[in-house]
Amino acid sequence: MINLRSSMPVYGIAAFGLTAWYAAVQQWSLPEFCWATWLGGLLYAWLCVFSAAVHIMLVAGTFRPACEQRLPAVRRVPPWAFCAAVAVLAACAALMAFRLYNYVFGFYGIFLSVFAEMQPHALFGRNGFINSDFYTPVMYLAERLWPMGVGIAMANWRDFTGPMPWKRVFFPMEREVIRLHLFVIGLPFIAMIAWAMFGDAWQTPAIVLLLAVLYLAPKKNAGARAAGQAGPV
Repeated sequence: MINLRSSMPVYGIAAFGLTAWYAAVQQWSLPEFCWATWLGGLLYAWLCVFSAAVHIMLVAGTFRPACEQRLPAVRRVPPWAFCAAVAVLAACAALMAFRLYNYVFGFYGIFLSVFAEMQPHALFGRNGFINSDFYTPVMYLAERLWPMGVGIAMANWRDFTGPMPWKRVFFPMEREVIRLHLFVIGLPFIAMIAWAMFGDAWQTPAIVLLLAVLYLAPKKNAGARAAGQAGPV
């Protein structure tokens, strides 16, 4: 029997309503939507990394039995020292992942600055983004296009609380980077359909349709998938 409660994307619907309303009221252009999607993916990656690191630190002691089986010498390590070592390892892994995702999204930012150039060109132009400090464009987008970041966090909140914190670091690679590729492929076709149906006023309908695909398309939760593969922490 299908569980209607679990199959309905309640948070996805709320996220879609928030973002679509804001996009329509503010009359986002297609380049703005592209950059909003970029911002949402980046914030999703940051939240995955941060939540994973905090989760690991909070449950560091639960990793000890498994470590003792593989490395008997761990039995001689005091519990506080073991927890401290796990916390340091988690912090270092989070920092490396943070820098990796910044690099990946920096590359996509350069791509967008060519194919989705927008004002101000000093930040989002083809010669602007590549010469910026990365965080200034992020703060600019967060101030103006924040509903996309909030919406993606709402629609995917379970990914930040899953039982496999180490695997959570890889969720952005598994989901957001692939989604960005699919959007790049599908965006021109949806834009052409919207232009054929709405003429010069095609951008807002195209963006709303893209948001519907983003938030309402069926998908298996990454946190549930990881739990099914590996069981408890």
